Amino acid sequence: MLRLIFCALFLSVLAGCATSGSTAIRDVSEEQVRQQIEVGKTTREQVRKLFGSPFETTYTDAGLEIWKYQYDDTTALTKETVGSFFLTLGLAGGTTEGVRSELVILYDENDIVKRFNMSKSDVRTGTGLFK
Repeated sequence: MLRLIFCALFLSVLAGCATSGSTAIRDVSEEQVRQQIEVGKTTREQVRKLFGSPFETTYTDAGLEIWKYQYDDTTALTKETVGSFFLTLGLAGGTTEGVRSELVILYDENDIVKRFNMSKSDVRTGTGLFK
């Protein structure tokens, strides 16, 4: 019976690990993006062919379109994460850590790239008491 409980808890921890977002930017570096996108030249359709549809589309006050691509890889579990999960039997929630890749592109009124930014940053997400 104890083994069954341990296995269930372990599977619950693994279920908390996830990747989400646009897989097109998962393994893309900032340098690669700079080589693929040229300000004042690359069109919206060329970007769509490179990276697919955006994760999110918004607009500036002036009506210019902004595309956002985001990919979160939160598969990393720390000792503290696993320990706190087992200590509370998962009832208090848990945390995961990982890396967020984000590409934001601003288009001009002619659907040409006006500006863009590619970044990778650490991300930590939590559930329950660990938010």
